[in-house]
Amino acid sequence: MNIRTFNTPLWKRAALSFCTAASIFLWVPLYVVYLSIDDINFNIHEFFVSALLITAAASLLFFVCASLLALLRLGRVGSFALYFMLFWSSLAGFMLPLVRQGGMVSPEDLATDSLNLALVAGASFLLALLTFTRLKGALQVFLLILTASTLGGALPSLTASDASPERFTGLSSTDNLLVLSFDGLAGNAARQVLEEDPELKQQLRDFIFFDNAISTAPATWASIRSELYGNLNFREFKNSSGKPRPFPPGHKNYLQREQANGADVVTYGAYSAFNDRKEDRIRPLTLGRNSFAERAVTSFDLYPYIAARIGTALAARFVDESVKTMLPAHALTPTSRRALEHQGAKWDALNTLQSNDLMTFIDGMHVAGERRSVRYLHLLHTHFPVDLDENCSYRSADAQWFNDNQNYRGVLNETHCALRQTARLIEKLKALGVYDKTLFVVKSDHGVPVSYMNDTPDDYKINNHPMWGYNRYRPLLMIKAQAHKADTLTYNSTLASLSDLPRTLCLQVAGKQSCKDFDGMDILNSRIESVFIDVVVDEHSGFTTTTHTTVEVPRIADFPTALRSTGEVRLTNEMDVFNQRKIDLTELKGALEAYYKVNGKYPLSQGFDGLHSTFGKDTADYVAGLVPDFIPRLPLDPAQSTEPMPQYIYLSNGNDYKLIAHGHTRSCTYAKRLSPELVDPARDCWGFGYWSEGARTW
Repeated sequence: MNIRTFNTPLWKRAALSFCTAASIFLWVPLYVVYLSIDDINFNIHEFFVSALLITAAASLLFFVCASLLALLRLGRVGSFALYFMLFWSSLAGFMLPLVRQGGMVSPEDLATDSLNLALVAGASFLLALLTFTRLKGALQVFLLILTASTLGGALPSLTASDASPERFTGLSSTDNLLVLSFDGLAGNAARQVLEEDPELKQQLRDFIFFDNAISTAPATWASIRSELYGNLNFREFKNSSGKPRPFPPGHKNYLQREQANGADVVTYGAYSAFNDRKEDRIRPLTLGRNSFAERAVTSFDLYPYIAARIGTALAARFVDESVKTMLPAHALTPTSRRALEHQGAKWDALNTLQSNDLMTFIDGMHVAGERRSVRYLHLLHTHFPVDLDENCSYRSADAQWFNDNQNYRGVLNETHCALRQTARLIEKLKALGVYDKTLFVVKSDHGVPVSYMNDTPDDYKINNHPMWGYNRYRPLLMIKAQAHKADTLTYNSTLASLSDLPRTLCLQVAGKQSCKDFDGMDILNSRIESVFIDVVVDEHSGFTTTTHTTVEVPRIADFPTALRSTGEVRLTNEMDVFNQRKIDLTELKGALEAYYKVNGKYPLSQGFDGLHSTFGKDTADYVAGLVPDFIPRLPLDPAQSTEPMPQYIYLSNGNDYKLIAHGHTRSCTYAKRLSPELVDPARDCWGFGYWSEGARTW
């Protein structure tokens, strides 16, 4: 008997409802998990179960809505809507994402890819219409092949088993290598913390602190790549078509070397991207004994990103608010509500929970046998922005605290937290009797963004990049060799690079294996002349290595001089920028006075004119009539912004004028301190410059 409901077989409507719901809430989310496999902070199996439950609920909702439309004799409208959503989610989810890559950007702030949006919208509408023709079967086969082929390639990664927490926390009774990497800790801040806390410094007395250490790249992935492969110019490695290879062909990284030599290797966090053996990885936030409900709530943090991929930032905002409404914070545990209460960047919320993972690792550490144990952990709870205080307490649920601690003092406090955790780990190693059997490296992947630093040279920008400056290349690096004892912490001012670690660690392994494959120097014993690092090209550079350039830096103690000597690195800080703005405005003031002497008036303006202006004409000739007779060219603000702020702007009625650098709050702070007469009385620290007496309050 053919069961029909309102002219469409019941099973067909149910199947279409399920397929549409599965595409939106199951298949595309699983593919997004695959794309972010090295960054996710939850158990994939449990994510699958929770996604399946959501799919079942959505499928029922779609079926009910389609049936109601059929009851109203609008069955074809319901069918069209379901197919339209199915094609839309499949095309956007698997092929044409509707947002551009954004690095550390919350999903609700991701920029829309207008071309992909137009293609997905047009194609989905057309394909949904074609399901009412003889092509319907072919289109269903197309969707089946697209989904199966896309997820088929992802399946091995999605189904691979991780290392167990029990194995991860197991150490050798005879031979251990432990690398504890905190994201974004600055070496200078770590040294200051230790000097201000003698007790903590004494706990770390067996370490060598490399206080002139450098990272080879401003972003985590590239920095860790060099840490595992050595001092190489990766841009030299190209495939047959001339495109750069991410890894040098024929080279094993240090993890692979240890695995080949029979060590028990387990990686946590960003190191897992370089670990080919999935069974030798452990995923962040899977170490504890939280309930399934708690872990499922944590995985919901991914859904706004999925929504952005298939529905732009607008959909991400809607999903984010829906999750917050659906999951009232007061009913959840502190861990579960972290992402809901977080007052900082959304992408950073779950990172803060990795502090708990480190404590779980330390508490669970035990002696598991004699086989060499290698553990690499890269932890994100110290990633900027600052979220933890000096006691490692999470504080960013408080918006006031969050805003008050995005500065150097906040950096010091969070660094204090990380070093206290390190000291606790040392005590556990001693309690287990394996401290002297452990080669222990404590490090970071890079330093902090420019805005957190107050003093030169740490506040220098590189090639005018607003975030990644000099300190970004100044990580923490400390090493304790096996059986090494000292009365006090040793400082070493050698220009040591993170890319020296594979050779250094290799040479420390018992048996003196061949280490010639790892370029770099043994920072514990030798010296070579130069090191390769990646630097941003300009202020538009992003997180990917394709937007950077590689320079060979001489190993001299004065790192700023070493960078400048390459000819490709320009170091500037806010004081330099302020001085340049002051020079530009003074030159313009002189030209205006000369113009007035000749013409008896100042050049007229339409409003506050500037290269880009909200209050007047947008023009490069923002003071008309000065060039070339009174000034060779009109200077442009050194920030080179394409927005109305910061800019130089000019207003005049002929009798009076006002010329200011507008929107330069940091530069204006310097103006207040060093040249208070330049601060605009009408704007305080939103502008500084020059004006005639009649324009004082304009």
